[in-house]
Amino acid sequence: MSPVAIRTSNSTNALETGAAKIWQLLIGVNQYQDNQIPYLNYSSQDCQGLADALQQATQGFPLLQVMVHHDFASELPYLEAVRGSLRKIVTLAKPQDTVIFYFSGHGIIDNSECVVLCLQDTHKDNLGTTGLSLQELLKTLESCPAQQQVVWLDACHSGGMTLFGAKGDNENEENPTNQLVNLLRQRAAKSKGFYALLSCDQDQLSWEFPELQHGLFTYYLMQGLLGDAADAQGVIDADGLYKYVYQQTLSYIDKTNQQLRLINQQNRSIGITEAYQEYSLQTPKRIVEGVGQLILGLKSSKGKQHPLRKALVIEGLPPSDACQEIIEILRADGGFDVDYLFQPATSAALRSSIIKLLELEHGAVLLYLRASIEKTPDGETLLALSSTLKMTRSWLKKQLQKIPNTQQIIILDCPNLIQEWVETLHVTSLHHNRGQCVIAASPKENLEQFTNILLSTLKQRRQALGLTAASWITQLQIELGSLNIKPYFWLWGTKGIIEILLNQTLFTDKVNIEDISLNFGANYQKLHDLLKSGKWQEANNETTHILLELAHQNIYLKPEDINNLPYQDIYTIDSLWVKYSGGRFGFSVQKQIWESLKSTQPNDYVLAMVIGKDNVKFGETGIDFANRVGWRLKDNWLDYDYLNFSLDAAIGHLPFFSFIENPWRIKLLGIWEMNSMILTARWWQQCVCFFSRLDND
Repeated sequence: MSPVAIRTSNSTNALETGAAKIWQLLIGVNQYQDNQIPYLNYSSQDCQGLADALQQATQGFPLLQVMVHHDFASELPYLEAVRGSLRKIVTLAKPQDTVIFYFSGHGIIDNSECVVLCLQDTHKDNLGTTGLSLQELLKTLESCPAQQQVVWLDACHSGGMTLFGAKGDNENEENPTNQLVNLLRQRAAKSKGFYALLSCDQDQLSWEFPELQHGLFTYYLMQGLLGDAADAQGVIDADGLYKYVYQQTLSYIDKTNQQLRLINQQNRSIGITEAYQEYSLQTPKRIVEGVGQLILGLKSSKGKQHPLRKALVIEGLPPSDACQEIIEILRADGGFDVDYLFQPATSAALRSSIIKLLELEHGAVLLYLRASIEKTPDGETLLALSSTLKMTRSWLKKQLQKIPNTQQIIILDCPNLIQEWVETLHVTSLHHNRGQCVIAASPKENLEQFTNILLSTLKQRRQALGLTAASWITQLQIELGSLNIKPYFWLWGTKGIIEILLNQTLFTDKVNIEDISLNFGANYQKLHDLLKSGKWQEANNETTHILLELAHQNIYLKPEDINNLPYQDIYTIDSLWVKYSGGRFGFSVQKQIWESLKSTQPNDYVLAMVIGKDNVKFGETGIDFANRVGWRLKDNWLDYDYLNFSLDAAIGHLPFFSFIENPWRIKLLGIWEMNSMILTARWWQQCVCFFSRLDND
């Protein structure tokens, strides 16, 4: 299990005062002199990007030594140059110092069954003398006086270290997982200050994404060092960074696959049989022994540069309060710079607004058109933006084609909408590199029906988790289907996730925090005080105690108990958790995670035939949820004592559902075995029942 981090101020002070030094040796190789070793796309960019992120994270530390070797650096990634940098660190480092070693490139197992990191002048036919063996690297680090050492390896199959085989797509390369893990564990066992982090686990791929211009693992290493992995005190440590990278890597692939699944489903419906292959799982793997906090940096006040996002909302129908609320959500949670145009009277006003929107060359643009469709005597359909200004499909298509490198999100909120409008616009997506999403519907009952549905689904997904286009489309399909409103959707984009709302933490006080001790059916003063002081485990225990007391139960809640829990009490508990965790913890945060994962269809159709569709559907979602919030690690459920009771935990990690019986194991003939999918499904159905109590009765 993961070690419990003990936060000490001495380690941070030593770095801030210059009593300790950070040594950084970063290596990235794209091009190899040996043609037998395939080139890589982003290893050098990864190396330089990580160097820049570390520079920002460590700018508060006066003593730094940075040695960077990549294809575009002044010091190229040659074997002797890297060995020279290692010798310098071993010679000059002091016991109180920290060493960070990073490698991105290929790796091969040589004839002696040793793992070799391939540098630019490495030759596959002579690995022993031209490559840097992992044994040599670890032996050198072992002789280094610095007591705190971090090793980051980012490459294909870095967990199994089939670096060459994966990047070079050579299936004949041997998988050296056991050698790699055993060596790192042996090294870690010798020093509690040694921390190894690999880009993926055994038998996995370490993916590169063109839209990120980096390998996925290193991209989130960079984002974490730029501040996203900092704790409440602004400290970035090795364990907190790992947890952040693990969760974000898992989430990115999950969101990407969700988008690909929806595109494949959509393509099948129009007769396209060729499907896009989903990405296999990538879970970063850490190897560490001992207890303590290993400081890597501090959160910078400079902040990160986020991609530009622009939106234009044109309202041709009577003004709608719901439309104005949508605009505010797009600004606050979507990160959009939103312009609003109400019933433009002239084409000049329309052109000016469109031109401003299309000035964006990279990022995302959102165009929301709320107007009616009119048909001319000759059969042409026009979008009526005002009594005097109409828009044709061909004109709008021409404008959208001007931004081929920008993600497009187009929302048509139009009574009497016809499918040809959507089909005309989504043809343009074939010419776009970054993707396009078209969302449309034709409300039947009133002009604001679809507007209100758009608003309600956006509201459900606010706070902390964000919303992808694929998730939004899935939710809208459910909402509109229940009202017998036919939706029109088009999603295109295999190079980047189309985000509607960004992943960020927001919180608005739901209750008067200072006046809750006598509210509703329980006394909340103790829970308030525990959360305010950051005593997360005690607060989790108190939450369980309150809920059991409300239901007059001693151990666990039953389904009927959950249904009878007072809404206001659940609301108050959730508000306290969200408030004092800064939006990281709480039932509402967990509910949003569930809503981003829930599916109407099981993935394992064979198992569904055996135990039932609902059992598999609920069981799979429950497992996905537990993986996302950190209740499971590597296909194993964590015992309560091994949960992470700190702000470094994954979003939604707390409160843990101690008040619902957790059937992780069943006892059969005295032997403990893992629970079945049916038991997991029953547990998760109770969790979902509890989430439903967050809805105001």
